[in-house]
Amino acid sequence: MRLYYLTEQRWAEKILQEQRFKLSTISESNDPFELLGASVGEAKARRAFKILHDHWTRTIGMLCTSKVWDSPVMWAHYGDKHKGVCLGFDVIGAEVHQVNYQSKRLSGLLEHVGAGQPLIEQQMRAILTTKFRDWSYEREWRMFCDLQTRDSEDGKYYLNFEPHITLREVILGSRCSASPRDVAAKVVASRVSVEVFKARPAFQSFRIVRQKDEPSVFVAPKAAGFISLSP
Repeated sequence: MRLYYLTEQRWAEKILQEQRFKLSTISESNDPFELLGASVGEAKARRAFKILHDHWTRTIGMLCTSKVWDSPVMWAHYGDKHKGVCLGFDVIGAEVHQVNYQSKRLSGLLEHVGAGQPLIEQQMRAILTTKFRDWSYEREWRMFCDLQTRDSEDGKYYLNFEPHITLREVILGSRCSASPRDVAAKVVASRVSVEVFKARPAFQSFRIVRQKDEPSVFVAPKAAGFISLSP
């Protein structure tokens, strides 16, 4: 499955060089309703779920991605106002979960928690992947990881590319000051080629499209060990 991750140029270059993504924690989320997609009416159930929510906040990390790269709103919100970079990668052999967007909070999902009954896997997954429908423009998919080892230098949690993530595309925003060749130099060669190209606003629609006037740069697979320009 091809997924996309938008960020500022400086963080994209760090990701490319270190070959790892920083995991988001629940407390860092820009959505105050994160993991709160289900309504809890009974007071005892609310207290029990707060304990569970606090536990997840301490132990669960997320890699939040999108199924698309051509949304101008996504570039504005997550791609440094089109000055950033989008990383496209394939996920193989790992679970990814599609976010479900709802107009109302889920009901009848958590009342039994107050009676000391555990959540089943289906209920837990619903809580982890439900968001308000106004977020639907993100077309979000998530990978979940246990928060185990903090980085010794910055205290953050990371998810390495290997063994499940394979970088395939690096897309420069329309206002990004770097050239494809500049960013291609930051890409660490892997077992497959990586295409680096520039994006621009479309001429006849409200989408972001490939800039064909500026040639793509391909980072060849590790075995070949060179960078080549596309025709």
